[in-house]
Amino acid sequence: MPPGNRQGPDGLPDRSRENLGSGQDMQIPVTEDTRRQQLFELCANLLEQHPLIVASNRGPLEYHLGPEGQLQPRRGSGAIVTALNSLIQNFEFTWVANAMGEGDRRAQGEVENGCIKSPLPKQKVSAHYVITPRRMYHKFYNIFCNPLLWFLQHSMWSSAYTPNIDSTVHDTWATGYTPVNQAFADAIVAEAADGPAPIVMVNDYHLYLVPGMVRKDLSDALIYHNIHIPWPSMRIWQLLPIYIRNEICASLC
Repeated sequence: MPPGNRQGPDGLPDRSRENLGSGQDMQIPVTEDTRRQQLFELCANLLEQHPLIVASNRGPLEYHLGPEGQLQPRRGSGAIVTALNSLIQNFEFTWVANAMGEGDRRAQGEVENGCIKSPLPKQKVSAHYVITPRRMYHKFYNIFCNPLLWFLQHSMWSSAYTPNIDSTVHDTWATGYTPVNQAFADAIVAEAADGPAPIVMVNDYHLYLVPGMVRKDLSDALIYHNIHIPWPSMRIWQLLPIYIRNEICASLC
């Protein structure tokens, strides 16, 4: 056989063997399905060791009252629910959210362990509704979160004239925003009781104080805060009273 056509013990010509290299240099193509499976396995392994607790103003499950007063579950609305839809469909975890109406309040009152397993198809999540006095929630959401924080973080205030930081702002911080955040933190700590260190995923400007509050009781928890609106410059944050912005920053850090 001519020297250029020699075969190795595996039957491949030597030239082919040289082109293939040692095998360590070869790259096996990774398909989209393979990547998805790898991510799925990574999540499964992680959540076996550390339970996941998600917290947001709105949850993935909402209860409405039917004509006869019966509870009717529906998929929750909102961008966060859509973004985490793959988690909701494939993994068991707890989602802590505000009770948005009388249906949520009744559903939460009918369970003993604090968690409601979703009855909806393609949902493996369990909901834990935070129930606070309606007046407290009104101050939290309709006075502090949306008219103040949302506009501030979008840099929509005219700093020479607005916002008007008066006694209402101080009151809603003390008797609305702070106690609602504390109620969330208490619910998260209760869900994590007697278990391994959880992964706590807190969402958006409604719950800036929750990480710091949870950290006091769950020092080993992995806390991740995801903010879905712009983070403005220091100049904009200075429109808030110093004690408010200090508490927000201390909690997030």
